[in-house]
Amino acid sequence: MNIRRAVYADCAALAALDAVCNPSAWTQRQFESALVSPSEQVFLAEKDGRLTAFIVWQNLPDESELHLIATALEYRRRGVASALLEYWFAHLPKGTQRLLLEVRAGNIGAQALYAAHGFTDAGRRKNYYRTADGKTEDAVLMEKIC
Repeated sequence: MNIRRAVYADCAALAALDAVCNPSAWTQRQFESALVSPSEQVFLAEKDGRLTAFIVWQNLPDESELHLIATALEYRRRGVASALLEYWFAHLPKGTQRLLLEVRAGNIGAQALYAAHGFTDAGRRKNYYRTADGKTEDAVLMEKIC
C-alpha cells in the first residue's frame, strides 16, 4: 500500500469513494477546495494504483481536526484506515496538543477504531447529522491529547 498526497486529478475519484462510504459525502469541488487550503491536508492510500482510502484533516493552532476518512468496502478491516490515522499522527505540526474528530453516533465500528488509536469521548452534538430518511443523528465528539 502506498500513501501519498492527493492531487487535483484525484478529486473525482475521492468524491466517488466518499459518496459510497459517507451519507454526507463531499463533492469534487469540496475536495478541490481542501487541496488549495493552507490548513487542510488530503492524503490517499492506493494499492496497485487503485484508490483504497483517503483522509482529510485540518491543522489549527495547537490542534488538528479530522474532517473525513473513508475506506473502500473491499479494503475495510485490513488496516488501511489505521495506517492513514497513523500517517496523520506522524505528520502533525510541532506544538499540536490535541486531535479532534466527530463521528455519527450509530457508527460504532468507527468509534471503536478511533478508541483503539487513543481517542476518548468528549461530548455530543445533538441532531447534528441528517440521515437519508430525513431524520437526525447525534455526532459523538472524540479527542486525543498529544
